[in-house]
Amino acid sequence: MFAIFGICGLLFFILARPQEYFLVLQKLPLLYIFVAAAAGGFMLDVRLRLLELRGTPILKLVLVFMAWTTVCNVMMAGQHLVQSSIELAILFVLFATIAHGVQRLRTLRIVAGTLLLTCLGLAALGVHQGLQERTCIVLDEEHGGEGTPDGRPCEMAEDCFGDDAEPGSEYRCEKGGLLDTFSIEDRVRYRGELQDPNELGLTICIGGFSMLIAFANQRRRRGTMLVAALGSGLVFWCVLATQSRGGIVVFALVGAVYFARRFGIAGLIAGAAMAAPVLAVAGRSGDKADQSTQLRYEAWASGLQMWKQSPVFGVGQRQFIEHHYMTAHNSYVLSLAELGLVGMALFISMLVLTVKTLVIGVRELDRVPGAKPAQAWALGILASFVGMMFSINTLSFCWHSVLWIFLGLGGAWVSVVRTHKPDFEVKLTVRDFAFIAIGCALYALVVLPLYLRSKGE
Repeated sequence: MFAIFGICGLLFFILARPQEYFLVLQKLPLLYIFVAAAAGGFMLDVRLRLLELRGTPILKLVLVFMAWTTVCNVMMAGQHLVQSSIELAILFVLFATIAHGVQRLRTLRIVAGTLLLTCLGLAALGVHQGLQERTCIVLDEEHGGEGTPDGRPCEMAEDCFGDDAEPGSEYRCEKGGLLDTFSIEDRVRYRGELQDPNELGLTICIGGFSMLIAFANQRRRRGTMLVAALGSGLVFWCVLATQSRGGIVVFALVGAVYFARRFGIAGLIAGAAMAAPVLAVAGRSGDKADQSTQLRYEAWASGLQMWKQSPVFGVGQRQFIEHHYMTAHNSYVLSLAELGLVGMALFISMLVLTVKTLVIGVRELDRVPGAKPAQAWALGILASFVGMMFSINTLSFCWHSVLWIFLGLGGAWVSVVRTHKPDFEVKLTVRDFAFIAIGCALYALVVLPLYLRSKGE
């Protein structure tokens, strides 16, 4: 009851980042306030017996992953150790309070609804931004990627350096949106962790589109279905405006999970057939897209080299950019480079356990009377994970809040099911761990080097 306010506030604060536009909010340490509210509310709920103090199956894996990350940071992070430890603590609270502070279907709906409304708001802002004409953007020298539209129309950046330009200021010619947001090379985006158009596209797909279908599945009413259809259209419009090829694929994958559940292999093939024309004409193409892809290959090659130089502990959390001029743009390469082979295996184990739990949950609840709502949420979160696990192959998501939010939602779903079915538990077997370990070793020693060699790296 009390934890829910802190959890929902933390979700909105992290994704919408209102303090970056409403400067008066910067006087308050809102991040720490919401973290304290979520953690304190959870402890109060346990004390008042509104919640049960019980760990989800993934909790042990998360704790081991956090412990290994801390060891790597102690060995490699140096002066960044304190900052890395604070970030780890915040991510853990975000995961743990969602996974364990949500133990009723009603509270799961509230948290998912908060995430959904926030993502729809981001999608609306993105669509509005994409409809604007180009304008001169005065860049913020202190905060990279931020700036303020000055209202002057332009076709290219050189048009902004005229008599009306502010002396000493740097300009971009982009589409300016609400809340002082602006595009990057005409690709819509937001701010904060969602400054990258690809990350915005991923987030609104798994937090907006997938959650819309989950709400519609559990309440099969005409009004709900209409809202889901309109909201899905808004999300898809924004994804197209991001020009994110990965975002379009995620949108298709989320839909494919539902098609496969409803129609089996035939539905999956039909969904792929419908998505193919969109993938062919949407997203970026041409020299800029090819250059972006080549830069990613260079980053992957650098990550592989970092691991070879420090195979056990990696280079430490958030230290990739200390060794390369850009981030990894691949979460699996990032975990390998920063945390070594053990860290990569633990990272993938958390994702695999969550997916395995949801898959088994969807199957087992078929035989449980009255379990359709819980089954709908399992399928919704599963669809989000399928899309995310594909997309993070080209995004640096190991320490991204969105990843930990969805790990928390996967744990929350287990907590909800256990309220009615206490014996429900899914674990990774020794065989599972063996497959993951072998897969990681093959990826690092064979698959990635051969792939990079085929691309000229």
